Amino acid sequence: MTVLSISNANYRPDRDRKAQVSRHAQRRSQQRGIGEGVLPLILAYGERSHDGQGGVRCLMTDKAMATLVRAVGRTQRIDALAGAYAVLSADDEQVVITVGHRYS
Repeated sequence: MTVLSISNANYRPDRDRKAQVSRHAQRRSQQRGIGEGVLPLILAYGERSHDGQGGVRCLMTDKAMATLVRAVGRTQRIDALAGAYAVLSADDEQVVITVGHRYS
């Protein structure tokens, strides 16, 4: 009997990859007060949905905010993320196209 050994030594899941931020997203994050330091939180905790225009939106909904607060605690900076979103490329979800706040 032959035993095959399959190694995943070089495997890195996509979520460990650092997101690439487009020039447009960099400008919008400065204009809209969403620092690049909080972008990983939006990507990790935001609820994902297709935006209907070829992108994937990560939105900080009430449910996402509750999960984030349980994980890191409540601060003014965390509370400011309510309604924040990042739009990712549907082809490569590690590319941030734009960021903003949902007001409604």
